[in-house]
Formats: sequence, structure tokens, C-alpha cells
Amino acid sequence: MFDTYANESRVTIELIEPHLHTTGRILEIGAGLCLTSLFLRQQGYNITALEPAMGGFDLFAQIKEAILIHFKTIDLPVLNKSAQQLNIATDGTFHLIFSNNVIEHIPQWPEAFDAMTTVMTADGKMLHACPNYSVPYEPHYGIPVFRHFQKISKRLFLRSDCDDGIWNSLNFITCHAIKQHCRKRGLSFQFERSLLYKALKRVKEDPLFASRHQGIVANIACFIMRTWLATLIKHIPPAFATPMIVEIHKRKQS
Repeated sequence: MFDTYANESRVTIELIEPHLHTTGRILEIGAGLCLTSLFLRQQGYNITALEPAMGGFDLFAQIKEAILIHFKTIDLPVLNKSAQQLNIATDGTFHLIFSNNVIEHIPQWPEAFDAMTTVMTADGKMLHACPNYSVPYEPHYGIPVFRHFQKISKRLFLRSDCDDGIWNSLNFITCHAIKQHCRKRGLSFQFERSLLYKALKRVKEDPLFASRHQGIVANIACFIMRTWLATLIKHIPPAFATPMIVEIHKRKQS
């Protein structure tokens, strides 16, 4: 578990590095074991980690608590509540709010987006990376999934020996749903391109990541990266690619 989170933490740093020029407050949504937030806090960034309390006896909570105790001199502020509970009166405002592979696990994600928008400064931004379930692929298990037929997909593709805890937490969010939400709220948004290409490249180059996408997925990724299809994949519109990264602002950017 620790190795997986440490590996994902490096990916998260790469995700937000171009946006770390801010001197304002930063909020990580779904900080997990808090490795990313601890590192950034150690580097001098004014960051707060949000990670809902998960009970004192579960393995994840124990590891998280052990890490925070071990690095207690870093003095990282941790909010033990859900994103939906963010409130400007108690939490203040943030210039940068980000998450990596978290939004797909929030049951009422539109409410979470509304709460995050409330605590985002007028000139701030949100940056979220997560799967796009318009594409029939579930990256946590490395299996096909059809979001309109979730029960059938689970019965057909999820192995009986797999823990279905992650599956039951998924909201099967899509690029289109995020666009609709932002338009209704008057928010500007932009999706990053070439992410499918980067994901396939990571399957080929990152052993820990590849271990979660074995079999036919890994074979297809290696085949694509060796052919002209790699160039074609770079130009697939974000709506038809997974994962997705969306940058959201309160006002239109000039």
C-alpha cells in the first residue's frame, strides 16, 4: 500500500508542479497517506490536506496516523472531513485546490465541487485528475466497464476473488458531466490533451503502474507505443480519452 501511494504521490507532484507558483494557500482533496502534502509543506508551501477520517482501526488509517506522527515536525494542517463539508467560515479560502484519482470516489461529487468552489479565491483554480468513464475501462481493476450497465459489467468482468470495495465507491464520472456542471455554475474549464498517450506510456515505463494494468491492456499499450498509433492517440479529444485532467476557474481567463 505504501509503495503504491508513494508512486502516485510522485505522479501528483508532476501534475501540479506547473501550478505551484502561487504563494497563496493550497488544498489537497483526498490526501490519502498525506505524502504529497507533507512533501510540499516541507518545501515551504502553505498547504492543507483534506482526508476524511476512516476509523481508528482500519489499516489505512493506522498507516496515515503513523506517517503524520513520524513527520510531526513538518506541522501539516489536516482536515478530517469530506470535501462536501468545506466551508469558507471555518476553512477560509484557497488559491489552488487539487486532487488525483479522488473525484471518482466521491458519491455526491457535484456537491463537493460546489463546496470547493465556495472556498476557492476569485482568482484561484481547481485541478482534478480522474478517470473518464465515457471510455469503457475501469483503471483500478484494469477491466472493461459500461457505466450504464454497472451491475452487468461487475458480474461479467470483475473477478470473484477481487475486493469490491473500490468498485462500490465509484461514481462513474464523465468528462461530459463535468462540463455540464461547470456550465451550470458559470465556471470556466479546460481539459488537458494527450492524457491517454501519457497513460499508455506510463504502462510501458512505470512497473508499479503497469502491475495494475496487466494482460491485454499492457499488451495493447506496448503495441500502440511501438507503432504510428501512438501519434494518433495524442490527438484524441479529451471527451473520448481516459484519464482526464480538468482545470477550473471562477471566471473566464483572458
